[in-house]
Amino acid sequence: MPVQIIVSKTQVEAKIKGAWGKVLGPLSEEILADCNEYCKEDSGALIASSLIKSRPQDGKLIWETPYARRQYWAIRTSLTPGRTWKWCETAKGKHKNRWQKLAQKGLDDNL
Repeated sequence: MPVQIIVSKTQVEAKIKGAWGKVLGPLSEEILADCNEYCKEDSGALIASSLIKSRPQDGKLIWETPYARRQYWAIRTSLTPGRTWKWCETAKGKHKNRWQKLAQKGLDDNL
């Protein structure tokens, strides 16, 4: 007896987008916290700006101060040990596998 399977691309896409919508905010918040562990810190304004300006629900992580771009790309020693330039790249290098597992678990739980 033959079996016919019909897959609706539109329904599959909608289900994946819905699941991703539930995962994106919490995952982005986790990534922001991990990035801020390595973010240059002097007065705390740079990190504070990321907590205010970022839109985790949209996957947008933003550090917005007049000097944010310069601090991100400046190859200089930081005032605080463990803090560095290109702090997101540093966090990605150390936490990427955990981020991927969190994303996959979130999708698996919501599909």
